[in-house]
Amino acid sequence: MKKAIVTGAYGYIGSVLCKLLKQHGYYVIGIDNDSNSEIDWVNDGPRTRSCDDYIFDSFASDKAFKVLRQHKDASVFHLAANSLLGPSATYPLSYFENNTANTLRLLQHLAPSHNLISASTAAVYDVTHKIVRETSRLDPPNNYGLSKLWCEQMIDASHEIMRLKAISFRFFNVIGAYDDVGQLPETPHIINQLCDRSMKNETFIINGNDFPTPDGTCIRDYVHVLDICRAMIHADKYLDSVKRPMHDKFNLGTGVGQSVKDIVDIFKDTCNNVRVEVGARRVGDPPFLVADPSKFMKKTDFVYKHSNDLQTMIKSAWEYRNDAMGRERDLRQV
Repeated sequence: MKKAIVTGAYGYIGSVLCKLLKQHGYYVIGIDNDSNSEIDWVNDGPRTRSCDDYIFDSFASDKAFKVLRQHKDASVFHLAANSLLGPSATYPLSYFENNTANTLRLLQHLAPSHNLISASTAAVYDVTHKIVRETSRLDPPNNYGLSKLWCEQMIDASHEIMRLKAISFRFFNVIGAYDDVGQLPETPHIINQLCDRSMKNETFIINGNDFPTPDGTCIRDYVHVLDICRAMIHADKYLDSVKRPMHDKFNLGTGVGQSVKDIVDIFKDTCNNVRVEVGARRVGDPPFLVADPSKFMKKTDFVYKHSNDLQTMIKSAWEYRNDAMGRERDLRQV
């Protein structure tokens, strides 16, 4: 049985990945220091239920490193990170500490037998109005992207010496849900915020409408969380076939851009009404960020299956959030 160690296992992508790994026959070990993850684990909650074992600590802790030593045949899916754009401007050192310095500590405890599949970000790219390829200029417009670019560069510098096989995925905007796992309430991503504000009859704030785009709002590339997790598992199997040390970087996106206003309109048409106002721009927000995803597809024969219909992706998130509210009500009545 293949083994997987997932850092950030309680998070949005991490919880979906653990569920999918279990369905693919992996023995899954989750690592997360969110205090709620322990509650979820003890109560057989949906976000940790797919894990065979769980470590309640930082991915750069002695407990985590002990797990790496004990399971040198495991694949390491590294998702844990501080990932919010705004706070990275206000608290940059915390991002560099957790995302970069702690990833350095993690790398120091990897063995050549560990496959490493690491979550990077589209925020490593320079601001541009063109679709970005992996060869596009790297110049992060915010500290979150900078912290992740440094992680990529550390793996570049060390993978041959360490005899390590690694892939870094540059995620674009991840949306959607998978059955009973998805984004937690009040996380500041667009679909989740639309769900939160609509459920509470509050106002959704568009962060700027004066960008150099057709309708003035930011344009992004939206990809379903299931395809993100499928790609990571596909990458692990690809690394098994590789006989030499390597580190490659791949975009995960669709190649299609949608504006914030487009997303709001689709949400209103597909899910529920929501009041909308325009607010100030966020620091470090690029106006246009769309992937060319062809490199990973051509190199590994990966096929996207869930990211072709934006309405369906948005609706899956809305249905998950409503189902989650129902489960919470049922638990309170027990």
